[in-house]
Amino acid sequence: MSEDHNRAATGSSGPGNAASFPLAAQISLKEFEFPDFPPQASRLRQLTLTADIKLDEYQGKVQVPSDAITTQPPLPDLPQSITHLSLELFGLGFPGKPPFLGRLARALPNITTLTFFSCLIDGLDDASRKDAEAFFRLLPNLQELHLIDSFARPGFFKAIGEIFEKRSNGGKSENEGKGEDESEGDPKGGSGGQSPGGLKMVDVSYTFRGHEDSDFLARVQGEELPNLIVKGVVGASFDFVPEVVDQLAGDDEGGAGAGNGKKDTDNKKVAEGILPFASDGRAPAALKKRFETLSSGGLQSLKVLNLGMWSLRPAEVGQVLYACAGGGGGGGQTGLADVTVSVLLEENWMETFIEGFGRKDVVVVPDLEGIEVVGVPDRPGVEGDDWKHGLALATRSDVEKLNDVCPRLGKFGMSLLKVRSAPHVLFFKEQESWVEQ
Repeated sequence: MSEDHNRAATGSSGPGNAASFPLAAQISLKEFEFPDFPPQASRLRQLTLTADIKLDEYQGKVQVPSDAITTQPPLPDLPQSITHLSLELFGLGFPGKPPFLGRLARALPNITTLTFFSCLIDGLDDASRKDAEAFFRLLPNLQELHLIDSFARPGFFKAIGEIFEKRSNGGKSENEGKGEDESEGDPKGGSGGQSPGGLKMVDVSYTFRGHEDSDFLARVQGEELPNLIVKGVVGASFDFVPEVVDQLAGDDEGGAGAGNGKKDTDNKKVAEGILPFASDGRAPAALKKRFETLSSGGLQSLKVLNLGMWSLRPAEVGQVLYACAGGGGGGGQTGLADVTVSVLLEENWMETFIEGFGRKDVVVVPDLEGIEVVGVPDRPGVEGDDWKHGLALATRSDVEKLNDVCPRLGKFGMSLLKVRSAPHVLFFKEQESWVEQ
């Protein structure tokens, strides 16, 4: 790999060794082709592919007319030691004709961790969608999936969720081990055999841009993402991250002497935080249905659960917890240790919220150590900062009552829509007493 295409993090080598063996490499791709890998790359563990494709050329590289005759150069011999693959900034996706992702999966059969960052995973057309689905079928050893600011068209997350679900039940997904254009695949490809345990971690996060983009939530596919929660998963996180507000830029505008400078700054301050999917919408309904489907013991391995992307009513949080405990009310049946939820702040919400965690004689989540609540106002938005006032935050007394039914609880935090300027609380347990930070 030339310096133009690769940045490497070098592993340790003994004194006097002439060769250096990098463990991680980043390759910038101007085309959907790979440079040759030198012998020094034989021990690579992590590979990051970053798109550096000219925008005016990108679409022509990923969308080819259906009647076009396409050829593809053979992939170089990629190090079989690679277990972690990251794909970055492929904002218009990947070629489906000729297929790119499927061939990449065959060349890297030992991938256990996959990350998409700022990508359109299933591309722009049916060929790209078919190849992207084949990509996941051809990664039988995949255990961790990270999706960061990455989107897909309707139907895609449901399709790959079905692939993961079949694996979690001990079987192959349909056509597993066979991707599109199998005859063009590499003979050194993966075996397509049964997964050693299936998906263990799914982590999905988006920078919330709904304040300026009215179609943002529609593009997130909140109804389909629950399909990525499957039997045997240990960690499941679905969250929105507040967009960083450039306060310095706002101050410059406010001090520029223009008549509307201060107003612009105030608008930026108001447009902080996140707005989860509404509790009465189809996305939270799909989430609740998914947990109901898995409530017969499929989630007892779950340790970390973050459902911050969807607003839930206080009583619905308890329903989710019971599903994690096998639907039988706990009794040591779940090892859930950390929970993050967005909760609709209905009247007396905290009382109902606590009831969902059980009673002293029936503890739903006996191993729970941390709770984070994202408070969601249940009344229409109000101009300015008035929406923040009068909302009931958790108190020390509330946390003590939670501790009665969650004996291992050591941390409780709460914010309002993750708005930094809004009231928030954070409690830690120190020597059997609760301290507010």
